[in-house]
Amino acid sequence: MQQVAQAWLILELTGSPFYLGLDAFLGMAPMLCLSPVGGAIADRFDRRKLLLGSQAVQLVSALALAILVGTQALQGVPLVYAVLSLSLLTGVAQALSGPAYLALLPNLVPKAFVGQAIAGNALQFNLARVVGPMLAGLVMVRFGATACFALNALSFLAVMAALSVIRPPQQVAAAVGQSWQQDILVGLRYVLCDPTRRRLCLLAALTTGLGVAVPTLLPQYTKTVWCGDEALFAHLVACSGLGAVVGAITAATVAKSVSSPALVFGVQVALGLCMLLLAVTGWFWLACCWLFVGGALLVGAYALVTTCFQQKLEDDMRGRSVSLYMVCFRGGMALGGLLAGAVAHRWNVPTTFGLAGLALCVVGLWAAFDQHTLRRATGDLSAQRQ
Repeated sequence: MQQVAQAWLILELTGSPFYLGLDAFLGMAPMLCLSPVGGAIADRFDRRKLLLGSQAVQLVSALALAILVGTQALQGVPLVYAVLSLSLLTGVAQALSGPAYLALLPNLVPKAFVGQAIAGNALQFNLARVVGPMLAGLVMVRFGATACFALNALSFLAVMAALSVIRPPQQVAAAVGQSWQQDILVGLRYVLCDPTRRRLCLLAALTTGLGVAVPTLLPQYTKTVWCGDEALFAHLVACSGLGAVVGAITAATVAKSVSSPALVFGVQVALGLCMLLLAVTGWFWLACCWLFVGGALLVGAYALVTTCFQQKLEDDMRGRSVSLYMVCFRGGMALGGLLAGAVAHRWNVPTTFGLAGLALCVVGLWAAFDQHTLRRATGDLSAQRQ
């Protein structure tokens, strides 16, 4: 609800797609520099307590936004800067606690069900993307954006209550006696010196960096292409979110039985084609269809790549490893959102969707070719040794 209301508020205050991209960038940019620190912290300290602290910071941020907008203490450009600053604060909290969240998740289920747990996590997140925008549209029309921000602040109390009753297994702590810098460097070597982990991180960065163009620019797309209001925007977001739910359910179904890299590459190419079709369609119902399919493919790609990465990790290295993965995953979203906003400001939203979709097709085909080349080289090397 807050994401929908905040995006619409920024668009009303500025009228510029660039600020939509900037807001997305500031919310995710801390992942680029602080996530490795969060990973080292997650491997040293209680991950559940770290999450509780992060939720408290995000609660304060949402409450401050509700007060600023509701009391009209700031207006115009100063309010825009306040919104962007609070996005940055929330991003910092998520960057420091995100590795703890991703590292805690696999510890709550047997190893054989990690893929389904990750897909299930994507499912609950995207159910919120379906319900939240619909509620946001109704609440904004009736009570304004302030109510969305206030409800979001209250929701953190429920999350904190849930975290307080979780009792995960005993955490495998990282080796003591090393400095923070050494901890981070060990994690970097663990990921980057392994070809599979390194490729998965690169693939995550490219996929999210290009795929984020649609959710970032959807408010501008609603206004400029369909001349819609906040209610129509909420409906379009719900279409994408509903597709994401279907994608998460599908990923949960196949996560345990299907692990072929070809499936990941195929999903990426299909997502690129879907974005290209969204860019050129002139029918509203067809745009809703492509948003639905694109949402399913984006979450499917996320769940499959993340599952592959999590299954390659040891628990005492998990926090630092997923922190680097988050740098690539969320950092790709941050830079991609900023780039999408700049391109849309220079040209237009449909052109941005088309260019991002074309690039995604190239990424999927490149990854498939790179995987084929690696397998062939490995086979030739084995034959020479024999």
